[in-house]
Amino acid sequence: MVTLVGLLLAASVSGEAALGHASALAALGPHPWGSPRNQAAADYVATQLRAAGIDAVELAPFERHGVQGTNVIATLRAPGEEFIVVGAHHDTAPDAPGAYDDGGGVGILIELARVLAQDAQRPRTIVFVSFDGEEAESTGKGTTAGSRAYIERLGPRARSLVAAFAIEMCGWKRGRPMLHPIAYADPRVKGRSVIAPAWLVRAALSGSREAGAPIGIGDPLLSWLYQPAVRAFRVRLYGDDLSFLQEGHAALFASDSSFSFFYPDYHKPSDTADKLDAAALARMGEGALGIVRALVRVPRGPAQEPHWFAAFGEVVPLTWLLTLGGVSLLPGLLRAMSAGGAALGAGLVQVLLVGLLLWRHPVPTLWILLVPLLLLPLWRTRLTLFVAILPLIALVALGAAAWWRGSVNGVWLAPWEVAVTIVALGLAFLGLGVGGREPRRLKAPRKRRRH
Repeated sequence: MVTLVGLLLAASVSGEAALGHASALAALGPHPWGSPRNQAAADYVATQLRAAGIDAVELAPFERHGVQGTNVIATLRAPGEEFIVVGAHHDTAPDAPGAYDDGGGVGILIELARVLAQDAQRPRTIVFVSFDGEEAESTGKGTTAGSRAYIERLGPRARSLVAAFAIEMCGWKRGRPMLHPIAYADPRVKGRSVIAPAWLVRAALSGSREAGAPIGIGDPLLSWLYQPAVRAFRVRLYGDDLSFLQEGHAALFASDSSFSFFYPDYHKPSDTADKLDAAALARMGEGALGIVRALVRVPRGPAQEPHWFAAFGEVVPLTWLLTLGGVSLLPGLLRAMSAGGAALGAGLVQVLLVGLLLWRHPVPTLWILLVPLLLLPLWRTRLTLFVAILPLIALVALGAAAWWRGSVNGVWLAPWEVAVTIVALGLAFLGLGVGGREPRRLKAPRKRRRH
């Protein structure tokens, strides 16, 4: 019985052990990229990864913008060329000890290495990387310096990278583990964004669910609203997934901070180990373990598969989104055809505008237009008018609140796309003879006949 208990404990992520690692790193004090304390953090992580049972551990120095840094790379080899990357970052913001950001993530990374090192066989190589320079932006030296240096160092081997999964800020008692597929600027095409592909999100959701520690999308209260929001607004938050996505690789990051439950000591001197909770770290760790085990066996998917929507634990692909958009146009179009004339012309214009928006931005378009397009041609009352505008109000309100917090700095939609959205929404609300309940006509009074 004692042996069985020991085996079960060895096969699970220990929140207490992860908390111990986070505490040791935070005890160094603030250790930003390029500082002597940060080198001590890298040395600590390398020592702990070796103690976790990985022999192939190396310190990989790099230099960017004149600043020296060190990534820590530990490899669990498997037959074949394909590999996945599991990462966290050991550097901190200049004034923060970084217990939460990202000592908790590094603690979980070490624990994942310990648990997975015990697996006798694995279909793919797993590379654990503790990145330096993730907080480079806070020092005015770009973004995610260490993960960018790691990708450059891969060279031609990068073709064998299946996906990268980063573990970000975690360990807060009030937090809830969430996947954060955020749209980032695509450096190769101006105005275009990159985001975690559908297959990777699907694998992460199913893997965490199979592990008994399901991880949601974006926010525990606003998951559905989060998904159009990060595609409509330029979010300033990021993880090391940024580097991989911008270089054309599938990537995703997880954190237990979200819009509704955001860690109050983020990047502050008060981000100390006493703020962390072992049970919260264990929650994130078990979910992350399920995700990694899913990624080593899932069929490799495309790096670019940006249009999807997650609901009820499932990921809806682009084909279903376009189908839903087409169906939503039918009520208004049928009414327009029956009315003919100007109404038919307005209906056709609406179809063209909505079709263009669906092709370019299917998720925000459906969020804003689906309810008005389905509802208003069939029934038009004050209540339905209010219900139809609610999705747009919620999206704008969330964007405004995020802007006030300093979390967004613009929108992804071009000005002409915003204008087209307004016109399409206006056509849905005005009706232009296309839809809506016909008003009841008053009967004229009967004339009395003279005898």
